[in-house]
Amino acid sequence: MVPLDISVGTSGWKFDDWAGTFYPLRVPKNKWLEYYAARFPIGEINSTYYRIAPPSVYDAIARKTPSEFRLFVKVHGDVTHSRSDPLGSLRCLLQAIQPLRESGKLLGLLAQFPREFRFSASNLSYLLMLAERCSGACLCVEFRHGSWVCEEAIAPLRENGIAWVTPDEPALPDLVPFRLITTADIAYIRLHGRNATAWRDPSAGDRYDYDYSEQELTTIGEAILRSEVSVKAGYILFNNCHLGQAPRNAWWMQTWLNGHDAGR
Repeated sequence: MVPLDISVGTSGWKFDDWAGTFYPLRVPKNKWLEYYAARFPIGEINSTYYRIAPPSVYDAIARKTPSEFRLFVKVHGDVTHSRSDPLGSLRCLLQAIQPLRESGKLLGLLAQFPREFRFSASNLSYLLMLAERCSGACLCVEFRHGSWVCEEAIAPLRENGIAWVTPDEPALPDLVPFRLITTADIAYIRLHGRNATAWRDPSAGDRYDYDYSEQELTTIGEAILRSEVSVKAGYILFNNCHLGQAPRNAWWMQTWLNGHDAGR
């Protein structure tokens, strides 16, 4: 993969503790999106995991961002976790984000499954069913259990154009190791940090409280550039959102990639 094909951003942009760490205090909260979109070409809408807002909210996002700005949108927790009415939740989301689709700014739908969602024939069938109901939007799946790293899971995803999301997270038992896998025409990488102490123990702090070192970011970047995956584009999203660490790490990675591109 070449740097020119890779876009970098963060998993959301509206965090109160980014005021003074990423956003200058003089920038009001209602201008945070414009400030963010002027510095990064992509982002994620994660609030949809908790609540699906009216279409007017996503219309405003489309209007306030540059024409080349792109977004992934996380599906509601009912689709990946509780599953009381997953198809109804998915249908509601697709209707709400129609302004993003019409503006050409929607890259895909992110479905982040819990650790309990392990590879099985029934869970695979559930994924294939979801993909059919996405009305042409690319379904991107992130797993939290290593059982999915097998050809029996990867091959059907590839056959059905479901995008595999490569996570970077602590080296703990059962989690998915960092390995660039592609099952669609994009490479989608989400960096959560490596806070092993708090990952499964909320009393130890925020699991996403992690500031990548320059050496760690360099190692990740070099692994991505060395990969020989055949895709149209790559997307790196930082989810270590505590105290503005995500945009700081994302800016460093974006600058590093730009330096490699300039040296080609």
